Amino acid sequence: MSNKYKLEGEPRRFSLKGLGKVIIELLVIVIGIYLAFALEEYGEKKADKELELKYLNQLLAEAKSNQVELNADQNARREQRELFGYLLENSNRQVGADTLREATRQLLVNRLFSPTDAVYQDLVSSGNLKLIQSDSIRKTIIHYKQRLARAPVTEAVEERLIENKIEPYLLDKQVLSLLEPLNEIDAINISEQQVDRIIRVLLSEREFIDLVYLRYSRLDDVIYFETPLQWSLRDLIKLLEKEIAKHN
Repeated sequence: MSNKYKLEGEPRRFSLKGLGKVIIELLVIVIGIYLAFALEEYGEKKADKELELKYLNQLLAEAKSNQVELNADQNARREQRELFGYLLENSNRQVGADTLREATRQLLVNRLFSPTDAVYQDLVSSGNLKLIQSDSIRKTIIHYKQRLARAPVTEAVEERLIENKIEPYLLDKQVLSLLEPLNEIDAINISEQQVDRIIRVLLSEREFIDLVYLRYSRLDDVIYFETPLQWSLRDLIKLLEKEIAKHN
């Protein structure tokens, strides 16, 4: 029969029951800490996913807006190119007076593509670009930005041609003020017939035809170099729509 009384000075015996209790308490603490970290990590990942989806939607809206603007610009440039072609072909075939007036007016008009990139700049400046998990989307954005950086160069060449060549030529001929505001002919007291006579005189001069040719070719360059921008925006929109659909 065991002695349930401990004599004074007798060492305390090892208790498995006490050890088990300590281990259980430690496990509870460890599991509690693990669950706390797991919940915190889950909350952070959920917040990151929600923020990523927000940026994806904003990028999509921005890309669509830029696509509409670029398509409008490119369509307008193609219309200009067609009109300039009529000026160049006038000596070989009959072109309507209305068409010639509009074509001459468009010689002084230059559209500049002005995209918005507030969302992208926010992603970069805030360091949140890493939230975009899709490598394809990030690469497509980079390709778009690289192509976008080249666009102003060709547009600037066209702008300089107008400012440094076409406008001074028309100014020297003393017809710039008569041709530029063609949509306000009544306000400057000049008839369409007078404008048509001026245009016919200009079309008989080789220097004017050369300037039209230069404007046509520079415009063609802008259309050529900005077409890849349309491709990039189209691809980016498709990728963003696909990625957003995966989140929903």
